Amino acid sequence: MFRPESLVRVTIQVPEDHISEVTAALAQFRLLHLIKVRDTHLGHMGYVAKVDKALLNELEQVSRQIENTLDSLGVARTSVPSEETLIPETEIHLLRERLDTILRQVTGVLESARETERNLAEQSTLLRKFQLLPRDLDLSRLVACTFVRWTAGLVPGRSLDKLEESLAEVQYACIHVGTFEQRAVILVFGLVKDWSVFERALKGAFFEEIEIPSQVSGMVGPIIDEVERRVGELETQKQRVYRERDVLKEKFASELLMLRERAIVCRQILSARQFFGKVDKGAIITGWIPVRLVDSLRGKLAAVTDGQMTFEQVNPEDLREVRGGVVRIPILLNNPLLMRPFEKLTDLYGTPKYKEIEPTVLFALGFLLMFGMMFGDIGHGLVLFLLGYVVFRRMYKYTDYGIILMECGAVSAMFGLLYGSVFGIEDLLPALWFKPLDHITYLVKVALLLGIVLVSVGMILNVINAIRLKEYEDLLGAGGVAGAVFYWMLVGLGVKYALTGRLPSKELVFFGWSAAGLLTVMIFHRPLYRWLFRKGRLRTVIGGKGFFTELLESVIESLDDLLRYLANTISFIRVAAFALAHAALFIAVFSVAEALAADQGGGISYWVVLVVGNALIILLEGLVVSIQVIRLQYYEFFSRFFRGGGEKFMPFDREIESGTKRG
Repeated sequence: MFRPESLVRVTIQVPEDHISEVTAALAQFRLLHLIKVRDTHLGHMGYVAKVDKALLNELEQVSRQIENTLDSLGVARTSVPSEETLIPETEIHLLRERLDTILRQVTGVLESARETERNLAEQSTLLRKFQLLPRDLDLSRLVACTFVRWTAGLVPGRSLDKLEESLAEVQYACIHVGTFEQRAVILVFGLVKDWSVFERALKGAFFEEIEIPSQVSGMVGPIIDEVERRVGELETQKQRVYRERDVLKEKFASELLMLRERAIVCRQILSARQFFGKVDKGAIITGWIPVRLVDSLRGKLAAVTDGQMTFEQVNPEDLREVRGGVVRIPILLNNPLLMRPFEKLTDLYGTPKYKEIEPTVLFALGFLLMFGMMFGDIGHGLVLFLLGYVVFRRMYKYTDYGIILMECGAVSAMFGLLYGSVFGIEDLLPALWFKPLDHITYLVKVALLLGIVLVSVGMILNVINAIRLKEYEDLLGAGGVAGAVFYWMLVGLGVKYALTGRLPSKELVFFGWSAAGLLTVMIFHRPLYRWLFRKGRLRTVIGGKGFFTELLESVIESLDDLLRYLANTISFIRVAAFALAHAALFIAVFSVAEALAADQGGGISYWVVLVVGNALIILLEGLVVSIQVIRLQYYEFFSRFFRGGGEKFMPFDREIESGTKRG
């Protein structure tokens, strides 16, 4: 918490004949961030392992066949983990043999199911077309016409007059035979020699033709009866084939899922070798791993190689590439269970550097606190909690967001108890703290106090980060100690004036001299630091131009930072504004409900408006409040200390899938 997992870089060398067992062990281990050896000095020297492309292509082909078979049988994807060590070179034969055995038993039924579905779709489409036409229409007589062409189709009702106007100069007949989905069903007749005019007119009227197969003839009524009979037979056939398919699904689903999992693992094992290096008859594997797991990994690899390996671990601080900034240490976050879902929101802003404060816990606490203040209501909080629980239980991909919703709901309900509000009704429970609309000034003060606390925490974290990252030139800047002291002195004066209504002249004079001194430090600290400690810049600084340019930049940056302190703090007034808006929306909903009930003389409309109004408040204002909270966290809090630019830790399987360059 507050910092990522401590990592070490490991380099493993194993005999070539153990490479499959080692890769399988790493795949089971997962928490290893691989580094491509080809991107290291060994790779530049040509010590890069080769991947069996033919075997990899065969595994991908088998995987596609398994996926297609699962889709055809309608099998839902579930994970079937296996602790067995898999060797791709031998496993591919077992996969192919077992899959071929299954396909021989299911292919016929699946092809029959596909053929039945295709025929049923064709006949159902044909039936819908004929049902639009009059049953007494004789298609045989129409097809036999020599000098007259005809067509049937749909046209918007408002386009009928336009169509007839477009055909006014030729001989035509337009018969309206029915209506379908607010469109007219028409038969259009015209001379063959004039048909080009008809085509342009029909296109301009947005005509949609009912295409009738050329081989169909006779009265429409009997044709419909015959097609309905065929559709019924195909429905019966489909049910029979589906029953056979369900039997096969029950028989082979678990085995196919197991084969799918084994194929995925084999592909991962084989693909992983592109990250490895090769020296003589051995393979080199390098990557980052949490310190707490080093012994476990060493023991697992020693077991699968019978001790025939070398295992080296190096702390990040001992790597010259890390000290020089050439190699970035990946970031593996380590947060409490209830805070972990907020990592997704932190990631949207950026990934912290390895030694930087990891802000997820602070983000989560600030998010929940501000959301609760702006959305405080017991009823709304319970609704959010239930929605989050449904998401958590039913939507596996969105489990983290379900937890966030539940936590937001719980905090909203807690603030609702403090405000004494249940679905906007403030007479059921007494307020344990205060009612927002009755204490607007007090609410604004609370919001400003919250802003002062978060901005102050941001400045403290910025100083800590500067020390950890050895950015000493920033310690005395507007974002460092000098700026923090200036801000706290200004806040202290503001608080004293708010409490007493006056400020002694001695304190103002002291603040003036202190502010002048702090501003001088803020402006001159960076140019002087670089002049004294940056040897690479010494010649430029002595020349004068570099010094005064940096001095001017420092003046602008310092004033900008100080102004942003004020803007950041005042921005938190929106917490109070949205809390008041939440309460005001309740008043609006109740007013509309009472007016509508009085107008209609009944009570049912009153409750309908309340339910709909509360639902809209939860959906719309809940979304707006969430956006505002994230904005405050990102721009008013994170901007004070968060550097970002780190590299996310990629577990073994995701690293292989991404194919991203590492090292």
